[in-house]
Amino acid sequence: MTALDMEKIIERSGDAKKCRELLAETKDIMAKSAIVMDETQWLSLASHLSAMLYRSIHQEPIQPLDSTMFSEVSQGSIELAVAVCGLLPNLHADEKYLLSIHFEAAKINN
Repeated sequence: MTALDMEKIIERSGDAKKCRELLAETKDIMAKSAIVMDETQWLSLASHLSAMLYRSIHQEPIQPLDSTMFSEVSQGSIELAVAVCGLLPNLHADEKYLLSIHFEAAKINN
């Protein structure tokens, strides 16, 4: 991942300053739970966070999800996702499920 790749992701959010803050706060939340991501995982998470911020700004909901599809995701990963989702207003409640996958994958790879 290059700095240019990350900059493109941040710019797509609609608010580069807020996106950088969101990324930093998410890193802090992950560090407190000893979640470490490789470069590819971080790029994927950053892209998701940028898209979440865009949806938050423009009040664009995601399609509702069947939460049973996420039954194998640990409660810890869902709680991390809830904490991150709580940093932004106007997100659909199911956003936490999509976000939790990033944390769960990082836990499995550690």
